[in-house]
Amino acid sequence: MTTENIQTEELIKETAKRLFFQKGHIHATTQEIANEAGVNRALIHYYFRSRDLLFEKVLDETIGVMHKKMDSIFLTNDSLRVKISRFIDAFIDQNIDYPYLENFLITEMAKSPEKIKQLPNQEKKEEFKKFIEKQLSDEIAAGTMAPIKLEHFIVNLMSMCNYPLLAKPLIQNAFGFDEHTYKNFLLERKRVVYRTIFNEDLPE
Repeated sequence: MTTENIQTEELIKETAKRLFFQKGHIHATTQEIANEAGVNRALIHYYFRSRDLLFEKVLDETIGVMHKKMDSIFLTNDSLRVKISRFIDAFIDQNIDYPYLENFLITEMAKSPEKIKQLPNQEKKEEFKKFIEKQLSDEIAAGTMAPIKLEHFIVNLMSMCNYPLLAKPLIQNAFGFDEHTYKNFLLERKRVVYRTIFNEDLPE
């Protein structure tokens, strides 16, 4: 494939990603994607054969990037506090860039349970649990955190990061936030979530 072909293919994928996950047009048509990318509709069929296959490609790549990012955060020798601060930062930033992604993933997995197979495999899950559970136990043993099971710790963390994203319309309506104020609210959440977990300020 020539450089020009690769660039065109990437342009189409990035455009589809922006429409699906940034603008929330999950049901965007082939023609809408072509118009947004500034290419001929036939090119989408040439590179991806159909709108559904393009969607699957974009979704698979997005999930793959997420997995690599999580591995780079959690499967390291950093302290638990560093890992959690990096996770909060990455998770919220990603969802500011693609505000409809998290909502879509939850909806898609409820609708199509087979999508769960795209999540980390059992070996990766066990490796993740081993890394985090040991560090969590050390924090609890040192008296720097209240006793808590790993599953509750993870659910608490995800809920504090996730809910303001999924409940965007409710939050904007309740507090009168416009888009700019809401984005600043999400950025403030980074410090609030970290402080809630560790009772200390987020490291710079």
